Amino acid sequence: MRPSIMSTLVGLAKIRFQDTLAEAERLFARNPLQPELEDPDKKACEIIYGVNTDIKPVQLKGDRSKSVLFDACRLAKELNKFGNRKWVLISKVWVELLSYAATQCRPSAHVELIGKGGELITFVWLLVAHFGLGHCFQTTTVAKLIAGK
Repeated sequence: MRPSIMSTLVGLAKIRFQDTLAEAERLFARNPLQPELEDPDKKACEIIYGVNTDIKPVQLKGDRSKSVLFDACRLAKELNKFGNRKWVLISKVWVELLSYAATQCRPSAHVELIGKGGELITFVWLLVAHFGLGHCFQTTTVAKLIAGK
């Protein structure tokens, strides 16, 4: 809805979404849902959770597919090991992701949105700035070139 506040990585996210959708369509073509016999949402979750995740997708397909479906299956299985504590972990990860995303947007885009009522990410940006936490989400890449060896 607001491309001005999105990262330049949106193109990659779109490719990942398309590959993941195609992977899910193939999975459900092999395991069709029967809505008249069962709860389709519950059955879909069971099918996805039942995927064999012993072999990483990158070992099967290399880097051709950008799908995250099977990585998500592996993550779901790992999270289930935490029991009810998984929700605490998930909430912390979401706060961190949202805070990081808020600091990656141009400040002028946030300021423009405040006049229109704002977006959640803009209010998170304001909180991060107010509490002086922006430095926690900055990333820098330092490359050293060593010549002559």
